[in-house]
Amino acid sequence: MKTLVLLDTHALIHRAYHALPKFKSKNTGEPTGALYGLSAMLIKAIRDLKPDYMAAAYDLPGPTFRHDVYDGYKSKRPEADEDLITQLKMAHDITDAFGIIGYSASGFEADDVLGTIVEIVKKSPEYKDLTIIIVSGDMDILQMVEDEKVLVYTMRKGIDDILVYDEKKVIERYGFGPRAIPDYKGLRGDPSDNIVGVAGIGEKTATDIIKNFGTIENLYKEIEKSPPAGGADGKLKDRILKLLIDHKKDAFFSKTLATVRRDVPINFEFTPTEWRRSFDKKKPQLIALFEKLGFDSLIRRLEDIATKSIF
Repeated sequence: MKTLVLLDTHALIHRAYHALPKFKSKNTGEPTGALYGLSAMLIKAIRDLKPDYMAAAYDLPGPTFRHDVYDGYKSKRPEADEDLITQLKMAHDITDAFGIIGYSASGFEADDVLGTIVEIVKKSPEYKDLTIIIVSGDMDILQMVEDEKVLVYTMRKGIDDILVYDEKKVIERYGFGPRAIPDYKGLRGDPSDNIVGVAGIGEKTATDIIKNFGTIENLYKEIEKSPPAGGADGKLKDRILKLLIDHKKDAFFSKTLATVRRDVPINFEFTPTEWRRSFDKKKPQLIALFEKLGFDSLIRRLEDIATKSIF
């Protein structure tokens, strides 16, 4: 089996920015804490996962289709610090130096780009001998997990405490499978993105409903019956039933906002050109960038991932 590693670069640099000190380069005076964290996470992921192929996804400035249909999307998040914005722009320099091709699309988030890449790769003949691992600090991407073929490598705390999610791990966390995560958020909402869900329905109730009905579509088909099925006694509680009926549009709309798109217009072609074979040629460029940024300790770590024992 070969391994394709996909990077949610935007989520990773956000994670690094909030997890590490906001230090600056002695050589340039530029903020580098998040870039250091991104580089360290990349090196760790490469050492842990030994990728044959790699690609990165980015957010672009400006609104996405979610903002276009919902003014409140992510509206409660504070404005990004100038230091973070600077490092988000420089993140391309890091992935380029690693020899990792980046992908983005106007009007879509990095999650959507990753979801689309996964769908494209699944149609290729190489997929049967391939494991896809998405590296991200954003739990929204867990909906892409599929058996042990599409996994998510993420950080529980900081940038070093790693957990790899397969389908069993997702079920352990939520009580249901990856594909039901958008349905769960359609009911529960997602405060971090200001997705409202169904007012009055909390985490436990949303979880119970998903366990009983599977999807929002199936839930409302059952509600149309009399009496609606589901639950230990075959019925929804009257209070919950009223909330669901009153907020049906919110439930479906929230699910749409929470669903990772898999049809982004990107020019991604999966070819059997191996990233690992080109890494040695990129090392001098990467070392030069690390020297400029003052990442001396990371230069030493690069020696580890360039050895045959790692690859």
